[in-house]
Amino acid sequence: MNKYLFIIWITCCQAVGHAQDFRNIFVDESDHGRALSELLTDAEEENGVDFIFDENKMRALTALRIEGKKRLLEYLSDYLLNYNIIKVQDNIVVIVDKAYGGQYGWKKEDYIIFKQPGSPRISLGGVVVDGRTSEPLIGAQVFLPELQRGVQTDTYGKFQIESVVPGVMLLNINYVGYESNTYILGFSPYGEADNISATLFPASKQLESVTITAERMDANVTSQLTGIEKLGIETIKAMPAFMGEVDPIRSLTTLPGVSTSGELAAGFNVRGGESGQNLILQEGATIYNPSHLFGFFSAFNPDMINGVTLYKGGGPANFGSRISSVLDVSLKNGDAGKHTVTGGIGTISSRLAAEGPIVRNKSSYLIGGRISYCNWLVKATDNIQLKNSAANFYDITGKIFQTINENNFLTFSAYNSYDAFSLASDSVFSWGTHNYTMKWDHTFHDHLFSTLNISNSNYFSEVRSNDEIDGFTYRNAISNVNLKYDLTYMLGENSKVIAGFESTGILLEPGKRDPDENAVNVKPENMNDQRTVESAIYLQGDFELSPKWSVAAGLRYSYFLRLGKEDIYTYDYNNIQGRYPAIEDTIRYSNGEVIKRYAGLEPRFSVRFLMKNSASLKASYYRGYQYMHLISNTTSVTPQDYWIASGPYLKPEIGSQFSLGYFKNLKNNQYEISAEGFYKEVKNAVDYIEGADITLNPVLDAGLSQGKGLAYGVEVFLKRNTGRLNGWLSYTYSRSLRRFDSESSISINNGEYYASTFDQPNHVSLVLNYQIDARTTFSANFNYSTGRPITIPISKFSYDAYLSVLNYSKRNEYRIPDYHRLDLSLTIKDNPNKIKRFKSEWVISVFNVYARKNTYSIFFDRYGTAKKLSVLGTIFPSITYNFKF
Repeated sequence: MNKYLFIIWITCCQAVGHAQDFRNIFVDESDHGRALSELLTDAEEENGVDFIFDENKMRALTALRIEGKKRLLEYLSDYLLNYNIIKVQDNIVVIVDKAYGGQYGWKKEDYIIFKQPGSPRISLGGVVVDGRTSEPLIGAQVFLPELQRGVQTDTYGKFQIESVVPGVMLLNINYVGYESNTYILGFSPYGEADNISATLFPASKQLESVTITAERMDANVTSQLTGIEKLGIETIKAMPAFMGEVDPIRSLTTLPGVSTSGELAAGFNVRGGESGQNLILQEGATIYNPSHLFGFFSAFNPDMINGVTLYKGGGPANFGSRISSVLDVSLKNGDAGKHTVTGGIGTISSRLAAEGPIVRNKSSYLIGGRISYCNWLVKATDNIQLKNSAANFYDITGKIFQTINENNFLTFSAYNSYDAFSLASDSVFSWGTHNYTMKWDHTFHDHLFSTLNISNSNYFSEVRSNDEIDGFTYRNAISNVNLKYDLTYMLGENSKVIAGFESTGILLEPGKRDPDENAVNVKPENMNDQRTVESAIYLQGDFELSPKWSVAAGLRYSYFLRLGKEDIYTYDYNNIQGRYPAIEDTIRYSNGEVIKRYAGLEPRFSVRFLMKNSASLKASYYRGYQYMHLISNTTSVTPQDYWIASGPYLKPEIGSQFSLGYFKNLKNNQYEISAEGFYKEVKNAVDYIEGADITLNPVLDAGLSQGKGLAYGVEVFLKRNTGRLNGWLSYTYSRSLRRFDSESSISINNGEYYASTFDQPNHVSLVLNYQIDARTTFSANFNYSTGRPITIPISKFSYDAYLSVLNYSKRNEYRIPDYHRLDLSLTIKDNPNKIKRFKSEWVISVFNVYARKNTYSIFFDRYGTAKKLSVLGTIFPSITYNFKF
């Protein structure tokens, strides 16, 4: 036992059937002069109680100054003035040295009393949650100072410390942005605790310096996985705000290996991959379009987000169906203790969110929405057609968190969004998302817990032509129902195994056109709906083999079915008619009949070696299958991309990636340095052949070719985590190439390698945050990237004045001008020294400070004349008022 502490446990003898009343345990003058250890031993025998104490300390203390008959607890309180006498249970009293626990140990909530184990070593496990919302805290530090051992909590807020010798000890728990907490642990035959349920509350005071990470400070060095990026909401909020609103997607594109093609880009690219190769999840439901207003805003409401995690290497085995990356967005739980309203009023959009208890400390709600009024922004662009257009959006997000008991939690969430964009001509573009999820978290015991997630995801895109003569409505859509079950077993402090399965049923509507009632020249067209089922079983293990070596290994087996009802064409590739092979026959599949099946093993492996001086080496390999393909018109700025499924002629894409990285922290984790290289190959990459029509084409699969995709690069990252001036600098050099030769499919670019449309060799991003004082923070963000590839006409054949035939270059042989932009923002908060319920801040931001006219795309008319489209080619200042009460 610690020399500064002894604990006296007074319990009832279970043989007598009820607890001993402490008021009936006395000492008198006959006990004067006895060793305290002897006094306690006799009391144990006479009263059926149990004492646990430090033998050496008790022998050194003598019972003195006993005058008359006195209750034992009263005597101990008077005699042991340097100790706190705390009744922690009806049958347990703790006597703790005031110097041992410091500010802790003064009340019974500071103690956790375990059942005395029957073995010499035990496993300490538990969970750390937010005291307001009951939401698990990921990456909290759990530390036993006397043993100099600690761990951090996992994605469920759980932790496990193995091989602990039972005894009295301190347990420290810390989490960035929260008040720390300390518990005193003890063991008794009559202890009632079997695990640790710790609560932390957000810090009430402003920090003098800014910390831009909410996870373990050395997680970049010690984590087992490579290519993983985690952003807490505080990190996201530290970024310069576009039009007063922070953006998770825009924040991710400042990290190495992540890029976007610029303004009006409705997605992002990871390590040379397509935007359609990213799996984007919010609360487990798929987000097919992660943007509003063609990429000006992300689909994620910043007031609702808890954090985002990006896996650039495909992720662990419990994620699948995409071969480039996984973006996992989690919503925060509502405050289960009090009602709170947050919001913001800006120049082009406003938002409002509310949270609070349904049943106090048991269930909570969270609901929020955004709405735009940004027509003036669209009219400020350089494009004449856009100047006479209008654009708006809204979204609503909701979540209910219910605690059933200490082992069962239910979560319900919903997301609904809608965008509308009307072109000056006569067309209205609209698109929307409707997602719903239900999650059940269950704990079997300290080592075993599970998660069941059921979700329904729906996305549609629509074009409405209001032409009086040839009006029509064009629509494509995708919807799915997903069932996923994970079972997690904790093997030790940093070792666990995850096993599970998931199955997804998908309905795809590639496109249909319905003419208006009075349309003259428009006929109805309808591409076949496609039905698929994609299932998988998986096993993922994270193991710490030694203090230096750890591995993460996973295996996923996926199985895909393309099902009827559907008509499938067969083609004669030896008989090319125009651009497409001739149709030989039509096969009609009945409802539920299997059209095509695919399956494959998807292994992944990562190893980490900890070096001296806070450094590590990591290497990984990943292989995955993607059965769904995003078909995109690369010359259009509208979100009319659509999904099609693998089938008899279109095979699944198979991605393989290798990576190797060096990670190092300096000056007690104040600085991070990393360099990571990657090499990725994609088998059966998809691209369209020259001149292919991808809209409402019933023989679309004949207009697509499959070949080899290749990407490689180096990512360098420098980051300062703490201090008044913090931020990061990232640089990425990467190439993304394609090759489609006639041996495997229809040849493109004469079978030679060519740059993909998202190939941007150089990408630089600089993020700086400077805390001027406790109220004011200045932020800056600079981005530079190489221009995207394009194909241009290099010569023209003209006949008279009416016929011009353009001769184009090799595919993507040229590039548009390089992209660069500087954004600034200034945040002014309330006086932190004034405590008040209503809190507010002003955010003043300047987007595109030096009015760079970045080229989004270049079009060529039939005479070969180039026309450039620049979006936001001028400076855009804005001001937003944020509030919370």
